[in-house]
Amino acid sequence: MNPNPDPFENALSALQRRTLPAEWRDAMLQAAAQPPRVARAPRWLVAGWSLAWAAILVMYFTTPAEPSPPQAAGMSEAAPPMLWQQRAAAIEALLAAN
Repeated sequence: MNPNPDPFENALSALQRRTLPAEWRDAMLQAAAQPPRVARAPRWLVAGWSLAWAAILVMYFTTPAEPSPPQAAGMSEAAPPMLWQQRAAAIEALLAAN
C-alpha cells in the first residue's frame, strides 16, 4: 500500500464508527422489502399520444404521394412544356389584349 501514510488517513482510521439505531435498521429493511414504485405517465396522456399517432398514420397512408396539376379544358397531356420566354410572352399578350 502507501509507504508514507497520510496524517489525515491516520486520523480517519482512528475514529470509531457509531452503530445505527435499531429503528433505522427496521425502517430500511421494510423499505427494501416493498416493491419499487414505477413512475408511469397518466392514462389520459398515453391515450392522447396514441390518438395523435393514429391520426398521423391515417393521414400519412391516405394522402396521395404527389398532387396532380390541374388540367385546362382544351390542353392535352402530350403538349410540350412552355419555356419561360414563351410563357412570359403569352402572359404579356393576354395582358395587352385586355
